Amino acid sequence: PVKRFPGEGRYMIYHIEILVEKLRDELKQYGELLALLDQQQELVLKRDADGIQSTAEQIDQQSMILEELKTTRKEAQLQVAEDLGLSKMPAFEDIIPLLPHEYQPLINAIIEDNNLSIQRIGRLARQNHLLLTRSIEMVGSLIRSVCPDQTPNVYNGNGAVISHPGHAAPTYEHVC
Repeated sequence: PVKRFPGEGRYMIYHIEILVEKLRDELKQYGELLALLDQQQELVLKRDADGIQSTAEQIDQQSMILEELKTTRKEAQLQVAEDLGLSKMPAFEDIIPLLPHEYQPLINAIIEDNNLSIQRIGRLARQNHLLLTRSIEMVGSLIRSVCPDQTPNVYNGNGAVISHPGHAAPTYEHVC
């Protein structure tokens, strides 16, 4: 029989099926992350600080799981590329046309679903960031109105307190 593809054979099919499995795993975990982001948004709206903290930790864990899955998927992608005779890590757009025809629609569909999930995750993460930022601004405003002489601590991205510059002298004094 004449081979249509450089690496066509049972090993290449086996590697393609592993790639499909890795893409599906990635899609499943994107779904898990979306559920956590939805949950976080609900907790922000309910102003459930403990729930928000717990969900943030779960989101961090889920992000680490996704990074590990992306690494294993890229390894599977590279193996398929090598089976096809490609020497570098090509994009899926370069790999898919070289795959057996029966796998092309499946892999295209999973990749499209993954990309849509990534877009939705980005949107939800930005929305949650805005909601959390607004909540912090509201609390800061409340603190400043109740205790105008006190400046609440502000933290940088690493969790360290940012030092405040000296306070300006008041422009007026209360007369009692």
